[in-house]
Amino acid sequence: MENSILEKLGWTLTVPTAYHFLVRFIKAAVADKELENMVFYLAELGLMQYAMLQYCPSMFAASSVYAAKCALKNTPLWNETLKNYTGFCECQLIECARQLESFHSEAA
Repeated sequence: MENSILEKLGWTLTVPTAYHFLVRFIKAAVADKELENMVFYLAELGLMQYAMLQYCPSMFAASSVYAAKCALKNTPLWNETLKNYTGFCECQLIECARQLESFHSEAA
């Protein structure tokens, strides 16, 4: 019923993916090209892993930014701006980020 109403109005609904969040969080991180590339690389590695399905897309994206900043020794690793934009504090991202870092180590 709701779907037919939305169709009549010309609206389309989509599900947010990690990519939607990655773009937003990269902007919030004020990332240079190196950091941006690392974020997308780690996200791509993670998206191929079944184990990463336990994380919601927003946490996965935020953890990709955090893991990339760790890998590149980009300080500060996490700040108030990123916390506000992502809704996650650093301690919430560590487990997912560690998994991303392990996939990165395996790929190297």
